[in-house]
Amino acid sequence: MMKKKIKLLVIIILLSFIAIPTIKVNAQTLQEYKNKVAELKTKKYETDKLTSESEQKIRERRNSIIQATDTIKENEDKVESSKVLVAESQEQIKIRQEELKDVLVALQYTDSNKKELYTDYIFSASSIPEMMERQAIVEQVVEYTESELESLNKLIKDNESLQVKLANDNVTLNNSITEYEAQLLELDKYIDELASIGLDYASQIEAQEGMIKIYEAAGCKNSDDLDDCYYSGGSGYFARPLNSGVITQAYNKTHGGIDLGVKAGTNVYAPASGTIVYTKSRYKCGGNIIYMHTIVNGKKYTLEFAHLRTINVKIGQTVRQGQIIATSGGDKSTWSYDTCTTGDHLHYAISSGYYFGDATWNAFYTFKANTTPTGNQTISGFKNKYGWRWSSRY
Repeated sequence: MMKKKIKLLVIIILLSFIAIPTIKVNAQTLQEYKNKVAELKTKKYETDKLTSESEQKIRERRNSIIQATDTIKENEDKVESSKVLVAESQEQIKIRQEELKDVLVALQYTDSNKKELYTDYIFSASSIPEMMERQAIVEQVVEYTESELESLNKLIKDNESLQVKLANDNVTLNNSITEYEAQLLELDKYIDELASIGLDYASQIEAQEGMIKIYEAAGCKNSDDLDDCYYSGGSGYFARPLNSGVITQAYNKTHGGIDLGVKAGTNVYAPASGTIVYTKSRYKCGGNIIYMHTIVNGKKYTLEFAHLRTINVKIGQTVRQGQIIATSGGDKSTWSYDTCTTGDHLHYAISSGYYFGDATWNAFYTFKANTTPTGNQTISGFKNKYGWRWSSRY
């Protein structure tokens, strides 16, 4: 029954996740955007609550397993002790039977069915009182010994019954442990599902709240359509193309951009909304490269992303700020064709004006000559300094 409930909960939460549309800033007001973020927070709260409840159940099941395991060990010890008692009782029975045999022989007593004294022994008494006394003595000895034998036999039966009961109890406990372990697997799986959903909610909330700040910084009001107040005129400012990293080489006259140290395979995001105007694969110096046009605060720029492991966009594609456009490279997997890299990093440059994709697309030197904004933190969001670190795209 527990499995069914857990599976049902998993299905419900997964369905609820599927039912949540990814927030898209397409023809909606800033207030509508905020409302969607509030919905995400509600879902995250519900998910966190379910996670907490499941974690409590996991603790309870684990404690039950520990208790059952301890009880099984105690039962096994009791069985061993019971076996010792049975063996000792059986030995005592043998001793008592021998003693009773000796008494009967000495007193010439036989226990057929009626417990009769031999005639010779009874009538060898010198008087009736002596005869009665002899009879009483024999009966007392025999009754005592038989009572003790009966007690010992009962003790054996009780211990044998106890052994059977403890064995059955342990079978039940082992079955319970198996069931608890199965429930733990289900609960762990459920927790994993919830954690995955919870993290997705958290990341969405973080990203959307960051975007709301950007929209508001760009002057958008709650009633404004985001396409009108923000995207139609381009982006309000440059975000960073990576969530975090360190500058491993700053911009200078011989290096027309900045190198951002980050593990190869890391997502590269569009720093602003714009259009992909040119891509180059396996270039001898730069490897896989993307160029894009963008307008930021009414000014035109061309962006360059080099030493990429993968390119996730196509020429002519329109991208929005924060959209994943590539993954970083620069590692050994690119060294066979990219001779201008010695380690994991992203080469990033911002040049004033449009190049690559218009009439001047081949004016690479013109592009390089206008990459000075890369060194301006107020424009690029980066301090042009070796070793400078950041931990946010905004």
